[in-house]
Amino acid sequence: MRIAVVGGGAAGFFAALNTAEKNRNARITIFEAAHKPLQKVFISGGGRCNLTHACFDPTRLTEFYPRGQQELRSLFSRFQPRDTMTWFENHGLILKTEEDNRVFPACDSSQAVIDLFMDVAEKYRIRVRPQTRVEHITPSNGGFEIQAQGKTEQFDVCILSTGYSPPGWKLAESLGHTVTPPVPSLFPFTVKSPVIAGLQGISLPVAQGKLDVAADGKSPKLQAEGALLITHTGLSGPLIYRLSAWGAQALAKAGYKATLQLDLIPALDETSLRDKLNQIFLHTEAKKKLGNTGFDPIPHRLWLSLLAASGANLEERCEVIGKKSINRLIEHIKYLKLPVSGKSPSKEEFVSCGGVALKEVDFKTMQSRLVPNLYFGGEILNIDGLTGGFNFQACWSEGWTISEALKAQN
Repeated sequence: MRIAVVGGGAAGFFAALNTAEKNRNARITIFEAAHKPLQKVFISGGGRCNLTHACFDPTRLTEFYPRGQQELRSLFSRFQPRDTMTWFENHGLILKTEEDNRVFPACDSSQAVIDLFMDVAEKYRIRVRPQTRVEHITPSNGGFEIQAQGKTEQFDVCILSTGYSPPGWKLAESLGHTVTPPVPSLFPFTVKSPVIAGLQGISLPVAQGKLDVAADGKSPKLQAEGALLITHTGLSGPLIYRLSAWGAQALAKAGYKATLQLDLIPALDETSLRDKLNQIFLHTEAKKKLGNTGFDPIPHRLWLSLLAASGANLEERCEVIGKKSINRLIEHIKYLKLPVSGKSPSKEEFVSCGGVALKEVDFKTMQSRLVPNLYFGGEILNIDGLTGGFNFQACWSEGWTISEALKAQN
């Protein structure tokens, strides 16, 4: 069996390695346009490679994917993070699981993952051809003619795993597949507001957010919870990444204009918050100046900004704050509305949504429903996950599933 893997990233390489282990007579060639394969593996996790996430319930795991949940549920029931960890450990890579359940090589080096992959590829005589861009793929006699750098070769099977790549999507479209236009999926928000101006670096451990996106006259209901970070351009952190991921397509249509409503202390309802504020202002700290007070878990500088935005005079004593200022303060803590005017640059922005339509792929095998012997894996598909090892896990599960399908063909 002659197999062409177009794209030498995580999904393509994993499909090739597992296929070679299960089909010793397979002749596999990996075509990679870049000067080296596995470049996203190399840079991921700050060079440590966040391989997967230690979440072993397939249904729970799918909740970390804004797109592709139903399809991934089927994949994860057959190959999930526990299987991924076993695979790497069986191939000699020692792993560690950090407190937040992210899984890394124990040596904290993504190069160790790349070395492992290259060693296995060499063992099974997989041809890896860097700096070789595939220009055309033509179905022929039940297989494919693949043209790269002016040379045409015949293959029985083609695995398209070109990642976030316009040339890859063009190849898929040339084979009759539909491609949803890609847009960034994980990014901070640009927010300009006097409430957060000059407060970069301040964070909250837990906040809730609701995003109102005005796109085509419709406002998707987007809600999330997580840590929040104030940056020099606006807001970031897990809460914002979750909202940007689920709202990626709507935000793109709206030109990244939206209204963000924040609850800065979700653990307290409005009544409990009012009782605590009254206790502070009218009793325990009544004689203090407002500017000398604090309110956990809100950082002090943010607390002072919220007080000022509520119309309070920070030089006055707490006992004279007035009911209107307390009401406005509660409004700012529980229902703070901020204008989102754009997306800020992010190291995570290489994650995108968009790609080959999922209905055109059989997720029992990852084979195209339109073209026999054509398989898909990785970010070429309209699937994306949050940060934390989820995008790689989708790649591993898809690659393994392809290898199982090809084993059945052997």
